[in-house]
Amino acid sequence: MEKLSFLQEKSSFHMRYPQQSDLAFYRWFTEQYPQEAIGWYHLGREHEARGERDLALAAHRQALHTRPGPFQEEARQAFQNLLRERQKEAWRRRSRLLLGSLLFFYLQFVFSPGLLTDPLPAVAPAQAASESMAPATMDKPHVEVIAVPPSLSVEEMKSQVRRYLLGRRPALEQPYTVMIVPEAFGLPLFTPLLFYQPKEVLGIVKYHPSSRMVLSEQWFAQPASYQTENALSQAREAFTREQMVYQHIITLRNALYRHYQQKGALPARLEDLAGAYPGNSLPQIPLPPAEWGMTSYAYHPEKWDSALAWDSLPEVLPLPGYPEPVVPLEPMQLHLFQASHRVELRSGSHVIRSHPIGIGKNHATPNGLHTILQKINKPRGHDNIYGTRGLVFMPEGYAIHGTNDPASIGQNSSLGCVRLHNADVEELYSFVSLGTEVVISAMPASADWSNPAPFVLAAGPEEETPHVVYKWLH
Repeated sequence: MEKLSFLQEKSSFHMRYPQQSDLAFYRWFTEQYPQEAIGWYHLGREHEARGERDLALAAHRQALHTRPGPFQEEARQAFQNLLRERQKEAWRRRSRLLLGSLLFFYLQFVFSPGLLTDPLPAVAPAQAASESMAPATMDKPHVEVIAVPPSLSVEEMKSQVRRYLLGRRPALEQPYTVMIVPEAFGLPLFTPLLFYQPKEVLGIVKYHPSSRMVLSEQWFAQPASYQTENALSQAREAFTREQMVYQHIITLRNALYRHYQQKGALPARLEDLAGAYPGNSLPQIPLPPAEWGMTSYAYHPEKWDSALAWDSLPEVLPLPGYPEPVVPLEPMQLHLFQASHRVELRSGSHVIRSHPIGIGKNHATPNGLHTILQKINKPRGHDNIYGTRGLVFMPEGYAIHGTNDPASIGQNSSLGCVRLHNADVEELYSFVSLGTEVVISAMPASADWSNPAPFVLAAGPEEETPHVVYKWLH
């Protein structure tokens, strides 16, 4: 629809309903003409003017799903501008938190004694304030994995880990375990690595935060194998279980948040996130461990606050049995690093997965900010060229997909699509929902990451499109 026709519709609407606002017209128009980008674009701009950023993002995103026409490019630009503004605000917020944390840890390092057996110092004001908070809910064995510089002596490690213990998790009451692993490229030091698979371990400490006592500790003269060291067996099993639950929760929270961005409300049930194509945000709904005796994760949509869309999700979908991470979870994004042929699935500063990719030749893979628009199980193409899963991120034929040519991974050989090994794309397909953001840059990957066991939700025939033969930029 051209702008003149749109304005005529608007004039007629206000003549019939003189008491109605422009917002009412834009809502009416998008209901009557859902395939016209111009309506969604103006609805998004109206939400922007009202300060309703999430609703504006959802409207502009919906414009990208309409048939090609006027205002689709304007909507794309408005959508990306809003995301850039939100990312800048998030970085400013993280910077303030980081500066506060650095100051706190500086005080801890300056005033805390050196060895784990030293008398405990007086509680710093910031720490006392934290301990006055309600204890975090935790009834399952909690394990943290942290990286330290491998050049430290055992005594230096003890001293710095002790400071970490004094400064972290002050609101917990139950004992928990910390496994200390050697630093690798890009790993943050003295920060819980929620989704990291250790290869070697330097030490293991069990700590009681209420009494602020080390209950047990073991340090290895040489790095111990994470997989085979008997002393790590209980912590290894507990960490694997906790990691799985974190993966379930971030997957569900991300799907809920993206559903809100697209629909303007949360679904009535978690099951509504797992529909048939094209509404298949998730292949299945992850379930709690069977031995917990829970048929599903608790879902409380009545506790959701649209003004705190993401921040209220821990109340809507609580993390059962474990504490919320010290570094909060955030909506997931796929970060594609063309210089190093890697894709990272991230939740804020948390790396969840890292996989090798193949990209377009002659810079054919477009840098920028994109969105998962479609998810297809077993996308049709000649000779299975698209592998087992497809994630469309631009309507012009750009997709993240599997391949029948695994040798092309790590190469610049496609016409613009992003290729992964089939097992890897099946994992990303399980994690990310419709609406998840894709950030493509020419930069190298940020970390030398080690993935845990694969997380795959089985996709069914309802997510296939058997009558469509795709012509993506393979």
